[in-house]
Amino acid sequence: MIRLTLHSEPYGTTGNIGENFLRLLGSPSLSKLQTVIREAVQNIADAAKLGRGPEIEIRVRKLSAAQLSCFRDELLAELPEERTSRANLRRFLDAREPVVLEICDFGTSGLGGPTRADRIPVGTERTDFINFLRNIGTPRDTDHGGGTYGFGKSALYAVSRCSTIFVDTLVGHGDERERRLIGCHVGARFELAEDGMKRQFTGRHWWGVPDAGDGIADPARGEDAAELAAMIGLPERPEGRSGTSIMILDFETEDEDLHTIGSRIVEGLLWSFWPRMMRDAPVQKKFSCRVFVGDAELPMPAPEEFAPLDLYCKAMRAARSASGNDVRPIACGKPIKHLGQLAIEKGLRGERRPLVAEDSLFPQVSHHIALMRPVELVVKYLKGAPHPDERLEWAGVFIADNDDEVERAFAFSEPPAHDDWVPKNMEKGRQQTFVNVALKRLEQHAHEMGEQGLGRPTASSDAPPLARAAGKLGAALSGVTGDGAGEARGGGGGGGGSARKARATRPLFERLTKENGQTLAVFSTELRQDAARSGVRLLAEAAVAMDGNGAGKLDASIEPPLVVRMRSDDGQLVSDTGVIAVDGTDGRFEIYVRVPADCAVIVDARLESGEAA
Repeated sequence: MIRLTLHSEPYGTTGNIGENFLRLLGSPSLSKLQTVIREAVQNIADAAKLGRGPEIEIRVRKLSAAQLSCFRDELLAELPEERTSRANLRRFLDAREPVVLEICDFGTSGLGGPTRADRIPVGTERTDFINFLRNIGTPRDTDHGGGTYGFGKSALYAVSRCSTIFVDTLVGHGDERERRLIGCHVGARFELAEDGMKRQFTGRHWWGVPDAGDGIADPARGEDAAELAAMIGLPERPEGRSGTSIMILDFETEDEDLHTIGSRIVEGLLWSFWPRMMRDAPVQKKFSCRVFVGDAELPMPAPEEFAPLDLYCKAMRAARSASGNDVRPIACGKPIKHLGQLAIEKGLRGERRPLVAEDSLFPQVSHHIALMRPVELVVKYLKGAPHPDERLEWAGVFIADNDDEVERAFAFSEPPAHDDWVPKNMEKGRQQTFVNVALKRLEQHAHEMGEQGLGRPTASSDAPPLARAAGKLGAALSGVTGDGAGEARGGGGGGGGSARKARATRPLFERLTKENGQTLAVFSTELRQDAARSGVRLLAEAAVAMDGNGAGKLDASIEPPLVVRMRSDDGQLVSDTGVIAVDGTDGRFEIYVRVPADCAVIVDARLESGEAA
């Protein structure tokens, strides 16, 4: 087995970028972990040049004793002269079970091209290796790609307590077929006395195979690279499994257990990349993502089945096709330009399935627009006003137009972390205007979503959607008298005593569930009996609260909402219809309603007395 040697980068005659490289990413809005996941996966998206979406595997684990021994003896046998860098790397090597984070992709092009930034043959088109490991701030070379500046790689070093990564790549693009492995550390600048002069060093260090001419570290290649990668536990890469594995040494856990970290990684992938993880994502864009803690794979929810992403997926389909329940073109009037499509979906607030106990990325109520360029990676979520009915939520998707001028405008408005659109950072002109206008229009639409349902219910076609729903709902539930929000209508007893009149509280939405392939909405109501316990029958009726294009307007082919079951909290009383005999019983009852596709439903309930029965 070969032993890698250390090369510390000296300053060139005209200077270099030094330790401030680690600050180039700016101040991202996400945590360090989520930032590194975003940046690494965006790089993977840009490397998927083989006509199909990549496979992505992310693993957090502890190194075994044998793997750590390989680092001590073969990979990091030589350490930098700079005191802090040396101490941080020594701490990693002396640890009992240091943690590493691996980000691996398969089915991508790998890091091909020349390995030396100063030796690029004439006619060379691919410079992936030097752009990722040698250069800083290289302009993007992927048409409509996810990255723009090449600064995101600094996030990899920021989550390493020793600011060190090892990169293993199998090149599989064009005629290139080569395995390469190299290590890189970014530390503080330093200087050494040499021949009566101070020789300055940038703080960047590489571990590789020295060039015979000048000693610059090149990657280990071929079987040597494959053997070293296997010794430290990186994935095998047989022929046809081209791509890149990045191992981040001494990963910063922030005192969280590895399972929680793994769950946060799952959240991060869903939060930023759900458009690429949808079942019907285009083949060339579709991500196949897996997350491991050690050798145990964590469940990866399908975004279509994970609230609130289920609503965003519906909106995404509408935005992609420019047709659906509620699609709104976003355009600039001066200069005239189509800027993109906004699609909005509304529905019952879905039951949350928290992946982490604290600091989840997902809001309890969705009232946001996911902003993205045509590459379909979420840049940010633009916050709007929540729906006035607390049982409902909405989700929007805006995809900027793929016109070159428009796409470049949004790309250049992004900061290095790619987590916002900031037009004020651009030069004045058409492109700045495009981004300004789009954000203004989107903010207006997001704000107006909170005004739906205000005003008197009418049948007018220009009334707010929920107002029209209320009018239709009033007709559908004619004669039904349920309770208002929270408190029972018609007054009620307090202090735990009997009610003045037997009644049912307004049903409140609890959750969605699946039965026999159908979606059911579960509501709950409280029965409050009077002193005579005169309430004998509970009646519940359901109606459409809204669909995306005008509440209450169902296609004739769609079955209307229907109460399919009611039951008491203790399960003693059950009915398969919208009527159940309660005979003076009080307490909590659940109401199960069949939900039509792409609709939200509302339920009203009333408790009939013996006289009414």
